[in-house]
Amino acid sequence: MKIKTLCAALAVLFFTTSLLADQQNFRVGIAGQAPFINPGSVPTGAAVDIWEKIAAENGWGFAYTRFETIENALQAITEGSIDILVGNAPITKNNLARVEFSQPFFRSGLQILIADSQKTIRSRLLSDIKDLVKLEIFWIILAGIFILSTAVYFFEKKHNPDFPKGRKEGIAEALYYVVTLALTGKSVYKGFPGVLGRMVLLLWVLLGMISVAYVTSSITSAMTVEKLSNSIENMKDLQYKTVSVIADSPAEDFVKKEGIDEIPSADIEAAVKELLAKRADAVVAEAALLQSFDFNNPRLPLRVVGRVFQAETYGFAMPIGSPLRMPLNRQLVKMQESREIHTILAGYFGQANVQ
Repeated sequence: MKIKTLCAALAVLFFTTSLLADQQNFRVGIAGQAPFINPGSVPTGAAVDIWEKIAAENGWGFAYTRFETIENALQAITEGSIDILVGNAPITKNNLARVEFSQPFFRSGLQILIADSQKTIRSRLLSDIKDLVKLEIFWIILAGIFILSTAVYFFEKKHNPDFPKGRKEGIAEALYYVVTLALTGKSVYKGFPGVLGRMVLLLWVLLGMISVAYVTSSITSAMTVEKLSNSIENMKDLQYKTVSVIADSPAEDFVKKEGIDEIPSADIEAAVKELLAKRADAVVAEAALLQSFDFNNPRLPLRVVGRVFQAETYGFAMPIGSPLRMPLNRQLVKMQESREIHTILAGYFGQANVQ
């Protein structure tokens, strides 16, 4: 009995090896979201890079067929139209009932994207500074600094034997006197003699206090508004909020199940526009998608928060009983142990987002 089992196993192995050797061009379907499958005429993306590395190591030839959705590609597998699906196909109970999967090459789930308060505060302050530059009082203050510093420089140089002799040192000292007096109301400088001199210094102190109060109020206002509006740190905080999701995605199914108000969007770019336009309080989508978008758009005021929930794993899908599965898994394990997969994924998601 054992001999028959061994012979059968050898026959299957021989058949599989022969089939893989004879079939030089596998029919490869590609479908999914960026950055696993990027849009464009030439197939690119994280899943494509991993597959092409495996195909090169095994000496496999292949031809790509692009599908609009992962569901369409999975249906093509069951119909025998393609030999393997490359993309972010989720390994789920329902999918396993009709196709086989390789070892997972990426673990993901849902996560939350919000407006980054730190970046927003910075942009608000820059906007306030730009507005301040447009005000006449700003130029009056600058002119006052110049005039008063010049007056202090020449007065001290003539009447104060301890004042720096060099021009650069003297100008710096005079400027220091004027600015410290404006910001703090105190200075080691005693000021010009006489009633007129005292009135000039008093006016300068008042203008300095107004300037400091304006800048301080701008900073406080920006920080307070952002702290109140961005109180989202995890999934529980989404209650009574409005979130933007990609239509017909696992995120949309989740928020509907949780009873959270949603704004369906066509893709991640449209979802983020809803957030930045303040029509949505957050974006809920697959963690990999959010992390990649945030990584590739560092100038946008965005931040991924909270832990991953509704965990999912992605793998390559094949027909049940496919001879591709074993050699594909061996190569995937090899790439995981050598951290080649980590290097590929880090190029799309950033080191901090790849385990």
